[in-house]
Amino acid sequence: MHIHIENDASAPRALHLSVEQLQLQLDAHPPLRSHFTLSENRDPAHTADFLARCDILWSGRKLALDQFSTPRLGWVQVMSAGVEQWLAHWPQGVTLTNASGVHGDKGAEFILMAALMFNFGIPGFLQDQAQRVWRPTFGGCARGKTVLLLGVGGIGAAAATLLTAQGYRVIGVTRSGQCDANVARCIRIDALDEVLPQVDVVVSTLPLTPQTRNLFDRRRLNLLPARAGIVIVGRADVFDYSAMREKLNAGELAGAVLDVYPQEPLPADDPLWHTPGVVMTPHCSLDDHSAYLAGCLDVFIDNLARFRHGQPLRNQVDPARGY
Repeated sequence: MHIHIENDASAPRALHLSVEQLQLQLDAHPPLRSHFTLSENRDPAHTADFLARCDILWSGRKLALDQFSTPRLGWVQVMSAGVEQWLAHWPQGVTLTNASGVHGDKGAEFILMAALMFNFGIPGFLQDQAQRVWRPTFGGCARGKTVLLLGVGGIGAAAATLLTAQGYRVIGVTRSGQCDANVARCIRIDALDEVLPQVDVVVSTLPLTPQTRNLFDRRRLNLLPARAGIVIVGRADVFDYSAMREKLNAGELAGAVLDVYPQEPLPADDPLWHTPGVVMTPHCSLDDHSAYLAGCLDVFIDNLARFRHGQPLRNQVDPARGY
């Protein structure tokens, strides 16, 4: 059985998987040793040749698989958690697994930091600093405040643990209204409107699916109290950024910590750069390049053992749901 590694030449070297690295991992697991042949490519001009003869694909870049001949391909492991661009061209009969959970530790710390920034008024202080304005404000502790966690997957569940330990009351939101995370309450998406007026921080880790696109539209933003802050580390198109910007300009939200944007890189003339209360990071809050490749490899090696024994794979994506 042949495993092909498709690296992204434009990605940092720390995210490139080599044949030698993968072979070392296979050799360290006797049940997997000597069962696979390997290849690696980072030149898009040669991708088609490799895909035509691989059974398993590890991919560090997005591919429109319907543009290639893949007669033997049965399983694709991708290095991202979001897969919406993959699913737009997904062939029937091929299994897709993602990197869900690999971002968990760093993502959880970033979310906790962002929630605490609202608690201490940091978005407002940054704005005052830029304008050389001295305006003390005095808030309380985080304990007892409510965080609405949109999505309780790998990142959301890890964040729920840290937020709860800090004293926040965490309400999780999932498709089913159920989760195993450390939350005070878990609700279905259709119950969102009932809890929005009591929320202090909204955190979105949601993937982009037909059900989540524009989920937080102008109407739902208007249900939030003015004290509420917004943290977005999932997909940007879950939110109406224009409506959010208008509310921030009007002083009707406490601020927003944003790591993702409808267009990336964000154009230099985008008004979001100058929106009051916005703290921006350039889509880097979740990834730890010193550990990310190793985390993805752990998932992949575990799945290779499962694959050989006909067991269900970890992080298997349901194309109908989009995650």
